[in-house]
Amino acid sequence: MEQMERMPQKSVGYFFLRSKDVHLENGTAFITFFARLTKEISFRKEGKEQTEVQTVWVEIDEVLLEHASKKARALPNCMQRYEITQNVFHGLYQLSKSCPEELFYLTPYHRECTREKFIP
Repeated sequence: MEQMERMPQKSVGYFFLRSKDVHLENGTAFITFFARLTKEISFRKEGKEQTEVQTVWVEIDEVLLEHASKKARALPNCMQRYEITQNVFHGLYQLSKSCPEELFYLTPYHRECTREKFIP
C-alpha cells in the first residue's frame, strides 16, 4: 500500500488592530492613529508551527491635538488587537474602501481582544 503524503494543516485567523498615541514634536502635540487588517495563516511545516502574516489594508493619520475632535481625544492611548470572524473582516475591509477614517473609532464584534497601553 502506498503511503500518502500528508498535507500541511492550515488555519486562518483574521485580525483588526488599531492604535492611538499622543506625542510632542518641538512643543506641539499630535495624535497619531493607526489601523490595520491582517490575515494570519498558520501551518505546520517540517514539524514546526509557522505563521505568515498578510496585511490586507493599513491606514495611518496624524492630526494636531488642538484640531482633533472630542471623540478622537477621548480614545485611549493604546494599541488594541481584535480577533474577528471572516465575515466581520470582510465588512471592515469594505468600510475601509469608502470611509477608512471610521476604522480608527469603531470597536468590531470580536472573539478576543488584547490591549497594550503605551508607556507615557
